[in-house]
Amino acid sequence: MTANNVNHQAELDKFLTALEHHKIFQNKYFLYLAKNKWTPESYALFRANFFYRTELTVKGIAHVCARSAEVNDMDTLILFSYILGEETGMGNKAHCHEIFMENALNLFGAMEFDLAPLKVVDAKNSRYILPETLAYRERVTSLLSNSYQRMLGVAMALETHADHMLTAFREGFRLTRQNLDKEQYQNKVEIYFNAHVDNGVEERHAEDARQCVINNCLSQSDLNEIMFGANEMLKVQERMWQAMYRKTVQLETQNEGEVYA
Repeated sequence: MTANNVNHQAELDKFLTALEHHKIFQNKYFLYLAKNKWTPESYALFRANFFYRTELTVKGIAHVCARSAEVNDMDTLILFSYILGEETGMGNKAHCHEIFMENALNLFGAMEFDLAPLKVVDAKNSRYILPETLAYRERVTSLLSNSYQRMLGVAMALETHADHMLTAFREGFRLTRQNLDKEQYQNKVEIYFNAHVDNGVEERHAEDARQCVINNCLSQSDLNEIMFGANEMLKVQERMWQAMYRKTVQLETQNEGEVYA
């Protein structure tokens, strides 16, 4: 291994370690949900934007699989094909994570707030969709379609972020629940989050994605592309969470005003 290879591998290791402690994991929206219950409107805001954001997941993973096959990166193809299989229910449509998510969040919305159900595929048309969520979709799609190493950096950042995100949102559901009995809540709502978080699924996905990055970081140019992809993905995601926080606080303030009017 040349001195240059040693240098960029050491820099990659440092970057991957720092990524685990990125400031996005302490964003105001996650912290807010740990202490404040949703209202009907702030939950509708969350559901629509989370649906539209997360609807990109399977599309993004399928894109990684297609490109890794194209460049004969068998290790990445194998790892992300397995992730894609898990996301799509391992051949069982009823177990697809998107359907799982849709059913769980709609049940919670109906029982806690009397909200009509929302289909994931219809979320983009919701009046609650924020410009920053649209920007997230556009930017991540663009990044995934760029260089191969940039795409892998994006995928790694997405997988690293997922465990923190789902853990934070699970706390919001736990804090807000009032009408759903505990058994129904755990078996039909929280199970969506537990299946990802408690079973270590998201941690494994993140580790697999990191290994794919390591395998494909063979030069300083590769490293630069990986870091750029990861950092840009986290920047646009952080802007979305900041916008969600601002809009949630705005909705809560409006509700308080209406109560005391």
